[in-house]
Amino acid sequence: MTHRTNMLCISFISLSIFLTGCELDSNTSSKANITPVHSEHWFESTESRQKFQKGLTAYLPLYDGFMSMAARLHLINQAKYNLDLQYYIWSDDFIGRLILSELLQAADRGVKVRLMIDDQNGTQLDDHLLALSQHPNIQIKLFNPYKFRKIRALDYGLRLKQVNHRMHNKLIIADGTAAVTGGRNISSEYFEASNDFQFTDVDIFFAGTAVQDANQSFIRFWNDDLSYDIQQILNEKPRPEELTKLRQTFVYENGKTEEIQKRINEAQAEVAEQLEARPVRWAKAHFVADSPNKARPEAKEHDYIYTHMLNVMGEPSNHLELVSAYFVPTQWGADYLSTRSKNGLKVRILTNSFQANDVTVVHAYYQQYREQLLKNGIEIWEFKSFIERRKRTWYEKLTGDVIPAKNKNSSSLHAKFFDVDDMVFIGSFNFDPRSAKLNTEVGLVVESEELQEEITTALNQYLPRIAYQLKLNQQGEIIWIDQQPDGTTITHPHDPETTKFQRFMMNLVTTFPAEWTM
Repeated sequence: MTHRTNMLCISFISLSIFLTGCELDSNTSSKANITPVHSEHWFESTESRQKFQKGLTAYLPLYDGFMSMAARLHLINQAKYNLDLQYYIWSDDFIGRLILSELLQAADRGVKVRLMIDDQNGTQLDDHLLALSQHPNIQIKLFNPYKFRKIRALDYGLRLKQVNHRMHNKLIIADGTAAVTGGRNISSEYFEASNDFQFTDVDIFFAGTAVQDANQSFIRFWNDDLSYDIQQILNEKPRPEELTKLRQTFVYENGKTEEIQKRINEAQAEVAEQLEARPVRWAKAHFVADSPNKARPEAKEHDYIYTHMLNVMGEPSNHLELVSAYFVPTQWGADYLSTRSKNGLKVRILTNSFQANDVTVVHAYYQQYREQLLKNGIEIWEFKSFIERRKRTWYEKLTGDVIPAKNKNSSSLHAKFFDVDDMVFIGSFNFDPRSAKLNTEVGLVVESEELQEEITTALNQYLPRIAYQLKLNQQGEIIWIDQQPDGTTITHPHDPETTKFQRFMMNLVTTFPAEWTM
Protein backbone atom coordinates (compact mmCIF):
# COMPACT_ATOMS: atom_id res chain seq x y z
CA MET A 1 0.00 0.00 0.00
CA THR A 2 1.51 3.37 -1.01
CA HIS A 3 2.12 6.27 1.35
CA ARG A 4 -0.59 8.26 -0.43
CA THR A 5 -3.10 5.40 -0.01
CA ASN A 6 -2.20 5.14 3.69
CA MET A 7 -2.79 8.85 4.15
CA LEU A 8 -6.17 8.63 2.35
CA CYS A 9 -7.25 5.74 4.57
CA ILE A 10 -6.15 7.53 7.72
CA SER A 11 -7.93 10.70 6.59
CA PHE A 12 -11.12 8.79 5.78
CA ILE A 13 -11.10 6.98 9.14
CA SER A 14 -10.41 10.23 10.99
CA LEU A 15 -13.23 12.01 9.16
CA SER A 16 -15.62 9.12 9.90
CA ILE A 17 -14.72 9.20 13.60
CA PHE A 18 -15.13 12.98 13.68
CA LEU A 19 -18.53 12.90 11.97
CA THR A 20 -19.70 10.05 14.19
CA GLY A 21 -18.63 12.11 17.19
CA CYS A 22 -20.88 14.91 15.96
CA GLU A 23 -23.97 12.85 16.71
CA LEU A 24 -25.70 13.11 20.07
CA ASP A 25 -25.10 10.41 22.66
CA SER A 26 -27.87 7.89 23.22
CA ASN A 27 -30.65 9.30 25.36
CA THR A 28 -30.49 7.75 28.83
CA SER A 29 -33.62 9.35 30.31
CA SER A 30 -36.45 7.04 31.28
CA LYS A 31 -39.98 7.27 29.91
CA ALA A 32 -42.72 8.84 32.04
CA ASN A 33 -46.47 8.42 32.38
CA ILE A 34 -49.02 10.96 31.26
CA THR A 35 -50.12 13.36 34.00
CA PRO A 36 -53.27 12.17 35.80
CA VAL A 37 -56.25 14.51 35.61
CA HIS A 38 -57.04 16.07 39.00
CA SER A 39 -60.00 18.36 38.35
CA GLU A 40 -61.63 18.41 41.80
CA HIS A 41 -60.32 21.74 43.09
CA TRP A 42 -60.37 23.37 39.64
CA PHE A 43 -64.08 22.72 39.05
CA GLU A 44 -65.75 23.17 42.41
CA SER A 45 -69.20 24.29 41.27
CA THR A 46 -71.83 21.81 40.12
CA GLU A 47 -72.38 23.83 36.94
CA SER A 48 -68.73 23.77 35.91
CA ARG A 49 -68.44 20.04 36.60
CA GLN A 50 -71.50 19.41 34.45
CA LYS A 51 -70.03 21.43 31.57
CA PHE A 52 -66.76 19.55 31.89
CA GLN A 53 -68.64 16.25 31.77
CA LYS A 54 -70.41 17.43 28.59
CA GLY A 55 -67.02 17.74 26.88
CA LEU A 56 -66.79 21.55 27.01
CA THR A 57 -63.72 23.66 27.80
CA ALA A 58 -63.54 26.79 29.93
CA TYR A 59 -61.47 29.54 28.34
CA LEU A 60 -60.30 33.09 29.00
CA PRO A 61 -58.29 35.14 26.46
CA LEU A 62 -55.24 36.86 27.96
CA TYR A 63 -54.59 40.03 25.98
CA ASP A 64 -52.24 41.91 28.32
CA GLY A 65 -48.98 41.05 30.05
CA PHE A 66 -50.33 41.38 33.59
CA MET A 67 -53.22 38.96 33.14
CA SER A 68 -51.01 36.50 31.27
CA MET A 69 -48.33 36.53 33.95
CA ALA A 70 -50.87 36.34 36.76
CA ALA A 71 -52.62 33.41 35.07
CA ARG A 72 -49.35 31.45 35.02
CA LEU A 73 -48.67 32.27 38.66
CA HIS A 74 -52.24 31.23 39.44
CA LEU A 75 -51.66 27.82 37.84
CA ILE A 76 -48.35 27.32 39.63
CA ASN A 77 -49.64 28.33 43.04
CA GLN A 78 -52.96 26.50 42.83
CA ALA A 79 -51.47 23.23 41.54
CA LYS A 80 -51.60 20.42 44.08
CA TYR A 81 -50.17 17.48 42.14
CA ASN A 82 -48.40 18.22 38.86
CA LEU A 83 -47.00 21.03 36.72
CA ASP A 84 -45.88 20.37 33.14
CA LEU A 85 -44.20 23.16 31.17
CA GLN A 86 -42.60 23.42 27.74
CA TYR A 87 -41.15 26.62 26.25
CA TYR A 88 -39.00 27.80 23.39
CA ILE A 89 -37.31 30.68 25.24
CA TRP A 90 -36.78 31.00 28.98
CA SER A 91 -34.59 33.99 29.81
CA ASP A 92 -32.35 34.54 32.79
CA ASP A 93 -34.11 37.78 33.72
CA PHE A 94 -36.70 39.03 36.23
CA ILE A 95 -39.58 37.05 34.70
CA GLY A 96 -37.56 33.89 34.08
CA ARG A 97 -36.18 33.78 37.61
CA LEU A 98 -39.52 34.74 39.17
CA ILE A 99 -41.28 31.75 37.62
CA LEU A 100 -38.40 29.40 38.44
CA SER A 101 -38.64 30.58 42.04
CA GLU A 102 -42.39 29.91 42.07
CA LEU A 103 -41.85 26.44 40.56
CA LEU A 104 -39.31 25.68 43.30
CA GLN A 105 -41.84 26.66 45.96
CA ALA A 106 -44.44 24.42 44.30
CA ALA A 107 -41.98 21.51 44.33
CA ASP A 108 -41.29 22.16 48.02
CA ARG A 109 -44.95 21.65 48.83
CA GLY A 110 -44.99 18.33 46.98
CA VAL A 111 -45.99 19.23 43.40
CA LYS A 112 -44.23 17.17 40.72
CA VAL A 113 -42.69 19.62 38.23
CA ARG A 114 -41.58 18.70 34.71
CA LEU A 115 -39.93 21.48 32.72
CA MET A 116 -38.86 21.16 29.08
CA ILE A 117 -37.03 23.95 27.23
CA ASP A 118 -35.81 24.00 23.66
CA ASP A 119 -32.01 24.11 23.54
CA GLN A 120 -32.14 27.08 21.18
CA ASN A 121 -32.53 28.96 24.47
CA GLY A 122 -28.76 28.74 24.96
CA THR A 123 -26.64 28.10 28.04
CA GLN A 124 -27.72 31.12 30.09
CA LEU A 125 -29.81 29.05 32.54
CA ASP A 126 -27.61 25.96 32.74
CA ASP A 127 -26.46 26.52 36.33
CA HIS A 128 -29.97 27.31 37.58
CA LEU A 129 -31.51 24.34 35.77
CA LEU A 130 -28.84 21.93 37.00
CA ALA A 131 -29.39 23.11 40.56
CA LEU A 132 -33.18 22.80 40.31
CA SER A 133 -32.90 19.31 38.80
CA GLN A 134 -31.44 18.11 42.10
CA HIS A 135 -34.81 18.68 43.79
CA PRO A 136 -36.61 15.31 44.14
CA ASN A 137 -39.81 16.80 42.70
CA ILE A 138 -38.27 18.58 39.69
CA GLN A 139 -37.26 17.04 36.36
CA ILE A 140 -35.81 19.16 33.56
CA LYS A 141 -35.18 18.28 29.93
CA LEU A 142 -33.73 20.05 26.90
CA PHE A 143 -35.33 19.39 23.53
CA ASN A 144 -33.12 18.73 20.52
CA PRO A 145 -29.88 19.74 22.27
CA TYR A 146 -26.86 21.03 20.43
CA LYS A 147 -23.81 18.78 20.41
CA PHE A 148 -21.42 21.74 20.62
CA ARG A 149 -23.46 23.90 22.97
CA LYS A 150 -20.78 26.54 23.54
CA ILE A 151 -19.70 26.75 19.88
CA ARG A 152 -23.02 26.33 18.11
CA ALA A 153 -21.68 27.34 14.73
CA LEU A 154 -20.21 23.83 14.56
CA ASP A 155 -23.68 22.31 14.85
CA TYR A 156 -24.95 24.54 12.05
CA GLY A 157 -22.01 23.48 9.92
CA LEU A 158 -22.14 19.75 10.72
CA ARG A 159 -25.73 19.07 11.91
CA LEU A 160 -27.86 21.71 10.15
CA LYS A 161 -30.69 19.33 9.30
CA GLN A 162 -31.01 18.35 12.95
CA VAL A 163 -30.65 21.71 14.70
CA ASN A 164 -32.73 23.67 12.19
CA HIS A 165 -35.85 22.09 13.74
CA ARG A 166 -36.83 23.74 17.03
CA MET A 167 -39.58 23.24 19.62
CA HIS A 168 -41.46 26.55 19.44
CA ASN A 169 -44.21 25.33 21.82
CA LYS A 170 -45.47 27.47 24.71
CA LEU A 171 -47.52 25.56 27.27
CA ILE A 172 -48.05 25.22 31.01
CA ILE A 173 -50.46 22.65 32.47
CA ALA A 174 -51.53 22.32 36.11
CA ASP A 175 -52.84 19.01 37.48
CA GLY A 176 -53.64 17.81 33.98
CA THR A 177 -56.71 20.08 34.07
CA ALA A 178 -55.93 23.79 33.58
CA ALA A 179 -53.47 25.34 31.13
CA VAL A 180 -52.17 28.41 29.33
CA THR A 181 -50.88 28.46 25.77
CA GLY A 182 -50.26 31.21 23.22
CA GLY A 183 -47.41 33.28 21.87
CA ARG A 184 -45.52 34.34 24.99
CA ASN A 185 -42.14 32.91 25.92
CA ILE A 186 -40.85 33.24 29.48
CA SER A 187 -38.92 36.49 29.20
CA SER A 188 -39.52 40.06 30.42
CA GLU A 189 -40.30 41.62 27.03
CA TYR A 190 -43.32 39.33 26.60
CA PHE A 191 -44.93 40.61 29.81
CA GLU A 192 -44.42 44.39 29.58
CA ALA A 193 -41.49 44.13 32.00
CA SER A 194 -38.49 44.87 29.78
CA ASN A 195 -36.22 47.90 29.83
CA ASP A 196 -35.50 47.43 26.11
CA PHE A 197 -38.82 46.93 24.30
CA GLN A 198 -42.17 45.20 24.73
CA PHE A 199 -43.80 42.46 22.67
CA THR A 200 -47.54 42.71 22.09
CA ASP A 201 -48.89 39.20 22.43
CA VAL A 202 -51.96 37.05 23.15
CA ASP A 203 -52.36 33.91 25.27
CA ILE A 204 -55.37 31.88 26.36
CA PHE A 205 -56.22 30.19 29.66
CA PHE A 206 -58.23 27.00 29.24
CA ALA A 207 -59.45 24.23 31.50
CA GLY A 208 -61.41 21.06 30.94
CA THR A 209 -61.75 18.71 28.00
CA ALA A 210 -59.21 20.27 25.61
CA VAL A 211 -56.47 19.95 28.22
CA GLN A 212 -56.57 16.18 27.81
CA ASP A 213 -55.06 16.54 24.33
CA ALA A 214 -52.53 19.04 25.71
CA ASN A 215 -51.47 16.36 28.21
CA GLN A 216 -51.03 13.88 25.36
CA SER A 217 -48.95 16.36 23.38
CA PHE A 218 -46.71 17.17 26.34
CA ILE A 219 -45.97 13.53 27.16
CA ARG A 220 -45.15 12.77 23.51
CA PHE A 221 -42.48 15.48 23.61
CA TRP A 222 -41.29 14.54 27.10
CA ASN A 223 -40.76 10.88 26.15
CA ASP A 224 -39.29 11.59 22.73
CA ASP A 225 -35.69 10.60 22.08
CA LEU A 226 -34.87 14.25 21.30
CA SER A 227 -35.72 15.25 24.90
CA TYR A 228 -32.59 14.86 27.05
CA ASP A 229 -32.27 15.14 30.80
CA ILE A 230 -30.38 18.30 31.76
CA GLN A 231 -27.94 16.29 33.88
CA GLN A 232 -26.95 14.11 30.92
CA ILE A 233 -26.43 17.12 28.67
CA LEU A 234 -24.34 19.05 31.17
CA ASN A 235 -22.57 15.87 32.32
CA GLU A 236 -21.95 17.23 35.79
CA LYS A 237 -22.32 15.48 39.11
CA PRO A 238 -25.17 16.75 41.30
CA ARG A 239 -24.06 19.21 43.97
CA PRO A 240 -26.75 19.65 46.66
CA GLU A 241 -25.17 22.88 47.85
CA GLU A 242 -26.00 24.48 44.48
CA LEU A 243 -29.74 24.15 45.15
CA THR A 244 -29.27 25.75 48.56
CA LYS A 245 -27.32 28.57 46.96
CA LEU A 246 -30.02 29.06 44.32
CA ARG A 247 -32.69 29.37 47.02
CA GLN A 248 -30.64 32.13 48.63
CA THR A 249 -30.18 33.81 45.25
CA PHE A 250 -33.92 33.88 44.61
CA VAL A 251 -34.57 35.38 48.04
CA TYR A 252 -31.81 37.97 47.60
CA GLU A 253 -32.89 38.95 44.10
CA ASN A 254 -36.46 39.46 45.18
CA GLY A 255 -35.06 41.81 47.79
CA LYS A 256 -38.31 43.13 49.19
CA THR A 257 -39.44 39.52 49.42
CA GLU A 258 -42.48 40.05 51.59
CA GLU A 259 -43.67 43.05 49.57
CA ILE A 260 -43.20 41.30 46.23
CA GLN A 261 -44.91 38.16 47.48
CA LYS A 262 -47.77 40.29 48.74
CA ARG A 263 -48.16 41.86 45.30
CA ILE A 264 -47.91 38.47 43.59
CA ASN A 265 -50.72 37.28 45.84
CA GLU A 266 -52.72 40.37 44.90
CA ALA A 267 -52.16 39.60 41.21
CA GLN A 268 -53.35 36.04 41.69
CA ALA A 269 -56.37 37.26 43.63
CA GLU A 270 -57.24 39.57 40.75
CA VAL A 271 -57.05 36.68 38.32
CA ALA A 272 -59.21 34.52 40.59
CA GLU A 273 -61.68 37.39 40.86
CA GLN A 274 -61.80 37.80 37.08
CA LEU A 275 -62.29 34.07 36.66
CA GLU A 276 -65.26 34.31 39.00
CA ALA A 277 -66.65 37.65 37.82
CA ARG A 278 -66.38 37.41 34.07
CA PRO A 279 -66.74 34.37 34.42
CA VAL A 280 -64.73 32.16 32.11
CA ARG A 281 -66.68 31.15 29.05
CA TRP A 282 -67.38 27.60 27.97
CA ALA A 283 -67.28 26.19 24.44
CA LYS A 284 -66.13 23.26 22.38
CA ALA A 285 -62.38 23.59 22.03
CA HIS A 286 -59.58 21.57 20.48
CA PHE A 287 -55.91 21.56 21.45
CA VAL A 288 -53.85 21.10 18.28
CA ALA A 289 -50.14 20.40 18.08
CA ASP A 290 -47.30 19.19 15.92
CA SER A 291 -45.80 15.82 16.69
CA PRO A 292 -42.15 15.80 17.80
CA ASN A 293 -41.61 13.74 14.63
CA LYS A 294 -41.78 17.05 12.77
CA ALA A 295 -38.19 17.55 13.90
CA ARG A 296 -37.19 14.54 11.78
CA PRO A 297 -36.99 14.04 7.99
CA GLU A 298 -39.52 11.18 8.09
CA ALA A 299 -42.42 13.32 9.39
CA LYS A 300 -45.80 12.41 7.87
CA GLU A 301 -48.76 14.63 7.00
CA HIS A 302 -50.60 13.69 10.22
CA ASP A 303 -47.59 14.90 12.25
CA TYR A 304 -48.22 18.52 11.24
CA ILE A 305 -50.36 20.98 13.20
CA TYR A 306 -51.87 22.53 10.06
CA THR A 307 -53.40 19.16 9.18
CA HIS A 308 -55.20 19.13 12.52
CA MET A 309 -56.22 22.79 12.22
CA LEU A 310 -57.72 22.17 8.80
CA ASN A 311 -59.59 19.11 10.07
CA VAL A 312 -61.09 21.12 12.93
CA MET A 313 -61.68 24.48 11.25
CA GLY A 314 -62.32 23.52 7.65
CA GLU A 315 -62.19 25.91 4.70
CA PRO A 316 -63.16 29.55 5.49
CA SER A 317 -66.41 30.58 3.85
CA ASN A 318 -67.20 34.10 5.16
CA HIS A 319 -64.14 35.75 6.61
CA LEU A 320 -60.57 35.19 7.74
CA GLU A 321 -58.74 37.52 10.12
CA LEU A 322 -55.08 36.70 10.57
CA VAL A 323 -52.65 38.17 13.11
CA SER A 324 -49.11 36.86 12.67
CA ALA A 325 -45.89 38.42 13.94
CA TYR A 326 -43.93 36.76 11.14
CA PHE A 327 -45.98 36.52 7.96
CA VAL A 328 -44.39 34.93 4.91
CA PRO A 329 -47.25 33.39 2.92
CA THR A 330 -45.04 31.92 0.14
CA GLN A 331 -46.37 32.03 -3.40
CA TRP A 332 -48.72 29.13 -2.69
CA GLY A 333 -50.21 30.96 0.31
CA ALA A 334 -50.51 34.26 -1.54
CA ASP A 335 -52.34 32.51 -4.39
CA TYR A 336 -54.59 30.67 -1.92
CA LEU A 337 -55.62 33.88 -0.15
CA SER A 338 -55.96 35.81 -3.42
CA THR A 339 -58.23 33.22 -5.02
CA ARG A 340 -60.53 33.05 -2.00
CA SER A 341 -60.64 36.83 -1.67
CA LYS A 342 -61.71 37.14 -5.32
CA ASN A 343 -64.42 34.57 -4.60
CA GLY A 344 -65.89 36.71 -1.82
CA LEU A 345 -63.94 35.73 1.31
CA LYS A 346 -63.22 38.79 3.45
CA VAL A 347 -59.54 38.64 4.46
CA ARG A 348 -57.77 40.96 6.91
CA ILE A 349 -54.10 40.58 7.90
CA LEU A 350 -52.06 42.22 10.66
CA THR A 351 -48.29 41.71 10.76
CA ASN A 352 -45.24 43.77 11.74
CA SER A 353 -44.01 46.83 9.90
CA PHE A 354 -40.33 46.95 9.00
CA GLN A 355 -39.41 48.95 12.09
CA ALA A 356 -41.47 46.77 14.43
CA ASN A 357 -40.19 43.44 13.08
CA ASP A 358 -37.43 42.03 15.28
CA VAL A 359 -36.35 39.69 12.44
CA THR A 360 -35.69 42.04 9.51
CA VAL A 361 -35.02 39.29 6.98
CA VAL A 362 -38.54 37.94 7.54
CA HIS A 363 -39.97 41.31 6.51
CA ALA A 364 -37.90 41.19 3.33
CA TYR A 365 -39.51 37.94 2.18
CA TYR A 366 -42.98 39.04 3.29
CA GLN A 367 -42.93 42.39 1.47
CA GLN A 368 -42.67 40.83 -1.98
CA TYR A 369 -46.26 39.50 -1.65
CA ARG A 370 -47.98 42.70 -0.53
CA GLU A 371 -48.86 44.06 -3.93
CA GLN A 372 -50.47 40.81 -5.09
CA LEU A 373 -52.55 40.54 -1.91
CA LEU A 374 -53.72 44.15 -2.09
CA LYS A 375 -54.63 43.87 -5.77
CA ASN A 376 -56.89 40.95 -4.89
CA GLY A 377 -58.83 42.85 -2.26
CA ILE A 378 -57.05 41.64 0.87
CA GLU A 379 -56.81 44.15 3.72
CA ILE A 380 -53.27 44.53 5.13
CA TRP A 381 -52.20 46.36 8.29
CA GLU A 382 -48.64 46.69 9.63
CA PHE A 383 -47.99 47.10 13.34
CA LYS A 384 -46.26 50.31 14.43
CA SER A 385 -43.02 50.16 16.41
CA PHE A 386 -44.17 52.79 18.92
CA ILE A 387 -47.38 52.37 20.95
CA GLU A 388 -47.79 54.95 23.70
CA ARG A 389 -48.44 53.42 27.12
CA ARG A 390 -49.42 56.06 29.63
CA LYS A 391 -50.24 53.89 32.63
CA ARG A 392 -47.69 52.30 34.93
CA THR A 393 -47.12 48.66 34.02
CA TRP A 394 -47.84 45.85 36.47
CA TYR A 395 -44.06 45.29 36.62
CA GLU A 396 -43.47 48.88 37.73
CA LYS A 397 -46.15 48.52 40.39
CA LEU A 398 -44.73 45.19 41.54
CA THR A 399 -41.06 46.13 41.75
CA GLY A 400 -41.02 49.92 41.96
CA ASP A 401 -38.61 49.94 39.00
CA VAL A 402 -39.48 52.46 36.27
CA ILE A 403 -39.15 51.40 32.64
CA PRO A 404 -37.79 54.31 30.53
CA ALA A 405 -40.66 55.90 28.60
CA LYS A 406 -39.04 55.25 25.24
CA ASN A 407 -38.53 51.56 25.93
CA LYS A 408 -41.93 51.16 27.53
CA ASN A 409 -43.45 52.38 24.28
CA SER A 410 -41.10 50.54 21.90
CA SER A 411 -43.22 47.71 20.55
CA SER A 412 -43.17 44.65 18.34
CA LEU A 413 -46.07 42.39 17.47
CA HIS A 414 -45.53 38.80 18.61
CA ALA A 415 -49.11 37.47 18.67
CA LYS A 416 -50.25 34.52 16.54
CA PHE A 417 -53.99 34.08 16.26
CA PHE A 418 -56.65 33.97 13.59
CA ASP A 419 -60.38 33.52 13.29
CA VAL A 420 -62.17 31.64 10.54
CA ASP A 421 -65.91 32.21 10.49
CA ASP A 422 -66.96 31.28 14.07
CA MET A 423 -63.72 29.62 15.17
CA VAL A 424 -60.64 31.16 16.75
CA PHE A 425 -57.06 29.81 16.95
CA ILE A 426 -54.63 31.19 19.56
CA GLY A 427 -51.19 29.65 19.81
CA SER A 428 -47.54 29.70 18.75
CA PHE A 429 -48.05 29.15 14.99
CA ASN A 430 -46.86 31.92 12.64
CA PHE A 431 -47.95 31.97 9.00
CA ASP A 432 -44.51 31.31 7.61
CA PRO A 433 -42.54 28.33 6.25
CA ARG A 434 -40.69 27.82 9.54
CA SER A 435 -43.86 27.27 11.55
CA ALA A 436 -45.37 25.18 8.78
CA LYS A 437 -42.46 22.83 8.10
CA LEU A 438 -39.53 23.25 10.52
CA ASN A 439 -40.50 24.18 14.09
CA THR A 440 -43.06 22.40 16.24
CA GLU A 441 -46.08 24.46 17.32
CA VAL A 442 -49.16 24.25 19.55
CA GLY A 443 -52.43 26.12 19.99
CA LEU A 444 -56.08 26.07 20.97
CA VAL A 445 -59.02 26.23 18.55
CA VAL A 446 -62.19 27.56 20.19
CA GLU A 447 -65.59 27.14 18.53
CA SER A 448 -67.08 30.45 19.64
CA GLU A 449 -68.96 33.09 17.68
CA GLU A 450 -68.71 35.29 20.79
CA LEU A 451 -64.90 35.16 20.86
CA GLN A 452 -64.68 35.71 17.11
CA GLU A 453 -66.89 38.81 17.32
CA GLU A 454 -64.87 40.07 20.30
CA ILE A 455 -61.65 39.86 18.27
CA THR A 456 -63.21 41.45 15.19
CA THR A 457 -64.57 44.34 17.29
CA ALA A 458 -61.19 44.85 18.97
CA LEU A 459 -59.37 44.90 15.62
CA ASN A 460 -61.89 47.39 14.21
CA GLN A 461 -61.31 49.64 17.21
CA TYR A 462 -57.55 49.45 17.66
CA LEU A 463 -56.01 48.87 14.23
CA PRO A 464 -56.19 52.53 13.12
CA ARG A 465 -54.28 53.51 16.28
CA ILE A 466 -51.65 50.76 16.42
CA ALA A 467 -50.99 50.01 12.75
CA TYR A 468 -50.48 51.46 9.28
CA GLN A 469 -53.07 50.48 6.67
CA LEU A 470 -51.60 49.56 3.31
CA LYS A 471 -53.41 50.55 0.11
CA LEU A 472 -52.70 50.97 -3.58
CA ASN A 473 -52.73 54.47 -5.04
CA GLN A 474 -53.99 55.34 -8.54
CA GLN A 475 -50.65 54.33 -10.03
CA GLY A 476 -50.91 50.90 -8.39
CA GLU A 477 -48.13 51.69 -5.90
CA ILE A 478 -48.31 50.74 -2.22
CA ILE A 479 -48.90 53.57 0.24
CA TRP A 480 -49.06 53.49 4.05
CA ILE A 481 -51.94 55.34 5.77
CA ASP A 482 -50.94 56.55 9.23
CA GLN A 483 -53.94 57.74 11.26
CA GLN A 484 -53.16 60.45 13.81
CA PRO A 485 -54.80 60.91 17.25
CA ASP A 486 -56.58 64.07 16.02
CA GLY A 487 -58.26 62.16 13.18
CA THR A 488 -55.98 63.37 10.38
CA THR A 489 -53.86 61.01 8.31
CA ILE A 490 -50.31 60.96 7.00
CA THR A 491 -49.53 59.07 3.79
CA HIS A 492 -46.14 57.40 3.44
CA PRO A 493 -44.92 56.47 -0.08
CA HIS A 494 -42.70 53.64 1.23
CA ASP A 495 -42.16 51.56 4.38
CA PRO A 496 -42.35 54.14 7.19
CA GLU A 497 -39.08 55.09 8.91
CA THR A 498 -36.87 53.26 6.42
CA THR A 499 -33.89 54.50 4.41
CA LYS A 500 -33.19 53.89 0.73
CA PHE A 501 -30.37 51.57 1.75
CA GLN A 502 -32.67 49.49 3.97
CA ARG A 503 -35.21 49.15 1.18
CA PHE A 504 -32.46 48.22 -1.28
CA MET A 505 -31.19 45.53 1.10
CA MET A 506 -34.70 44.12 1.59
CA ASN A 507 -35.03 43.67 -2.16
CA LEU A 508 -31.52 42.23 -2.42
CA VAL A 509 -32.16 39.64 0.30
CA THR A 510 -35.06 38.11 -1.62
CA THR A 511 -32.75 37.19 -4.51
CA PHE A 512 -31.35 34.45 -2.25
CA PRO A 513 -33.40 31.20 -2.13
CA ALA A 514 -33.78 31.17 1.64
CA GLU A 515 -37.53 31.71 2.01
CA TRP A 516 -38.01 28.11 3.20
CA THR A 517 -36.04 28.92 6.38
CA MET A 518 -38.14 31.97 7.32
